[in-house]
Parts: sequence; C-alpha cells; structure tokens
Amino acid sequence: MLEERSRFLAGLPQDTNEYRYLGQEHAEMIVKREYTRFVEEHKSPYVIFTHVPPSEIDMIDNRSLGKLDYHHSLRILLANMPCLPHEEALSLFGNLVLLKANKMQVDRLIRYRAATTTKTRERDKEGDISWAPRWLPPGRSKQWPTVALEVGYSESREKIKHDIAWWLYSSNGDVLMAVSIDIKRTSGNIYITLWERGVMPTRNHPNPDPKVVGEVKLFRGKNGRPARVEGADLVVPFKYILLRSPDRSQGEGDFTFTKAELLQLAETIWEDMD
Repeated sequence: MLEERSRFLAGLPQDTNEYRYLGQEHAEMIVKREYTRFVEEHKSPYVIFTHVPPSEIDMIDNRSLGKLDYHHSLRILLANMPCLPHEEALSLFGNLVLLKANKMQVDRLIRYRAATTTKTRERDKEGDISWAPRWLPPGRSKQWPTVALEVGYSESREKIKHDIAWWLYSSNGDVLMAVSIDIKRTSGNIYITLWERGVMPTRNHPNPDPKVVGEVKLFRGKNGRPARVEGADLVVPFKYILLRSPDRSQGEGDFTFTKAELLQLAETIWEDMD
C-alpha cells in the first residue's frame, strides 16, 4: 500500500500539504487557505486529503475544491487548485483544436469532453480537456477519450509525466495520444509535448515511462529580449482523434499546431503570469 501511495502522489511539489478529510465544508476551508499560499507565497497548487470515503466522492462539489483525482483503495483525494495561467492554457489549446476541426468541417464529429471525470476500478480522475469521436466504432467504450490534455503549473515535470502515463497505460490503448502543457512558474518557460505509449508494462517493469513523440519549448524573453522557440510544429494525427483516416479529398488532415500558434498561446499565458 505504501508503494501504491508513493506512485499515486509521485511528482508532487515537496511543499504539498496533507490533511485528514473531515467533510466538504472543512475541505473548502482548507483549500481556501492553501490557495492563498499558492498565489501569494508560490507554494504547491495541490492539496492532499486522506481518509476520504468513496461514498463522499460523488457529493463533493469540485468547483470549490479544484480538479479532483481520487484513489479508491488509498482513499486519498488530490485537489489541484485552478489558476489563470492553467485555465488559459487549456482553453487556448482547446480553442485551437476546435478551430482546426471547424476548418475541416469535422467539428460536429468530435466529442469535446472538457473536464469529464474518467472512472476506473482504482481511480476517478478529472482531466483538463479531452477529445473522442462523437460516434464510436462498435464495441468501443465511452469510458476513455482518444486524446487527452494535461496542464501543469509548477516546477515538477514528474507529476505531469505520471498523469500522462496513467492516461496512456490505464486505458489499455484506448487513449492513443496525450498532450501536456508544462508551465514553469519561476522562469515562465513552457513545454508543450506529445506523448504516446512506450514499452509495454512487464512484471519487472510495471510502470514504464510514456514516449515523447514531439515537443515545442517556448522560452520566455527576459529584460526586453524576444522569446525563443525550439522544436518543430506539433502534429496530432487525425485518426487519433476520430478513429478513422482523413478524407483528403474533403480537406481533412492531421491537426497541426504551428510554432507561431503555440507562441501566441504562450504569450497570452505570460501576460497572465505578470
């Protein structure tokens, strides 16, 4: 159980505080206090609650606690407190997906799952935003999206990598690709990364790392210097979202996010951070 706890909480900032859950009203009070630390003292955006009964989860108002991630066996609830750069990042990237889908006239063929909670036997996790075909192939479950996005706003890359691995491996291949937007709070640098499953889990290596298949690094300019961008345009294959090949004759194609578009996204986030 200790190993499972370590795995679930892996990558959290060291200053993340832990509290015993004493009801939603008490949890809301804790989150308000922690949010002040997060904003004014640059502390962790996460709060850990222990001893949370499974019967309580569906009754918790996530609007007051943030984005929630619950582990059934451990009875641990992890709350990720929202902030403007985080919300701006997921909204802007979601808008880019919608604009590209609209241009290809496939916007009505996609299900925009927003912050839908994905439930498994061990874990109920609320994503940032995800996508799937509106009409699924026979036998395909609605439980999982086909592409998921995770946004991080801290100094830890490990936390976001663990979340990405959960999407890709716990879905048994239903999630074909994951996108991460990793915002470094101190420097302002932003790393936008595409991930796929790497090696398959084995008995000796049950928790393999996901594989990076594309990345754009956006370095914030300092002292009047311009921003710097490294990497190539990011491409999410059409078939990864819609589970079919694109009809090129109808103007369909892969979802390509240019460096210029991603720089615009970054510039808006940087304005929010000031």
